[in-house]
Amino acid sequence: MTKSLAESPFPTSPSTFPQDRRSGVQLRADTIDTWIEVHYPAALGAIGLRGSHAPLSWDETASPVRSDGDDHLFCVPLREGELLELKVVRGEEWAIGRNYVVHAGDHLRLEPCFDGGSPSLERGLVVERDGRRVTFDVLLPPSYREQPDKRYSVLYVLDGQSLWTDSQDPFGTWDLDATLGFLYELGAIDELIVVGIHTARDRLAVLSPVRDPHHGGDAGGELLGLVTEGVRPHVDAHYRTRTGPAATGILGSSMGGLFAFYAAWTRPDVFGKAACLSSSFWWGDRWAAKHVSSSPLPSPKPFFYLDSGASPSPLEEDARLLDGFHHTRSMLRALERAGLDVGSDVHRLVFPGQRHHAAAWASRVALPLQLLFPHVTQPLVPR
Repeated sequence: MTKSLAESPFPTSPSTFPQDRRSGVQLRADTIDTWIEVHYPAALGAIGLRGSHAPLSWDETASPVRSDGDDHLFCVPLREGELLELKVVRGEEWAIGRNYVVHAGDHLRLEPCFDGGSPSLERGLVVERDGRRVTFDVLLPPSYREQPDKRYSVLYVLDGQSLWTDSQDPFGTWDLDATLGFLYELGAIDELIVVGIHTARDRLAVLSPVRDPHHGGDAGGELLGLVTEGVRPHVDAHYRTRTGPAATGILGSSMGGLFAFYAAWTRPDVFGKAACLSSSFWWGDRWAAKHVSSSPLPSPKPFFYLDSGASPSPLEEDARLLDGFHHTRSMLRALERAGLDVGSDVHRLVFPGQRHHAAAWASRVALPLQLLFPHVTQPLVPR
């Protein structure tokens, strides 16, 4: 979007709607103007507003008080404390997603979608660098084709072979595309471009930042280089991404959680946010927590989400039921001692009774998605 209607003065009060369009009744003078700016390509159709409170209605469409290209401005006068439920329409079509509820005096910016439906998946993309290659998928958000001026934050996710509803990983799948679609429909997170990095082949080796005395490994640095210097430039060149660490996250579970942590700690200039579910912080004789304790705090400072399941019994010996609870707790302590603020820079949650399994990660991935990329409606600031 190249220009906002917020760059020019708003119409002045008395209200733009001096009377109720349905009844002709003069509106009270003690109302507060509530502004809604809608960005939608004018070439795709005329945009209007319907809602629960006069002068809007659910049966008739209110036109913008001002339009400038693809930007459309609406004003609804409400009394102090009143709520307005509203929906953007294109002709007789309703925007995808649930209704918005706004308070009197709110200033909202909306970018609706009518044709997008579910997120769309582009599979089997390949990038080669220095004789090595990585396969990845790209999940585009519902509005991607319909909002050609919009740019999106990017979330890189391990393991690409197990993320989608039709994935065939024998170790379980996440149904991440379905979860994202539900969160978008609820307006709970910002729409994202999601990049699923495939790691089925030699998984332990490619996701491990150091060698483990029992399992080997130590190819994580090579994968990190492939992602940061190969996949990321490709994604930025071919898709409308927002760049910079504040708009770039990485997420994984188990060894993928360890790698996500390693990526954000090592390359905070790329990954400003990391979600690490049931992470294998035991790897390499607890290398990750020791590394945090012995290395300087990254700059810029990343945001971390850590979690694990936990057995109901403190005497449990099955590692999948323990789910690395104590290793994750140790990592939290190391991060706090390193200078991160618990509750702000890092969040750690425990899920009693959940085991080390894809079904558990699928059941709770909506939580870190909302922490990493919360939907915050852009306010309009009158000038």
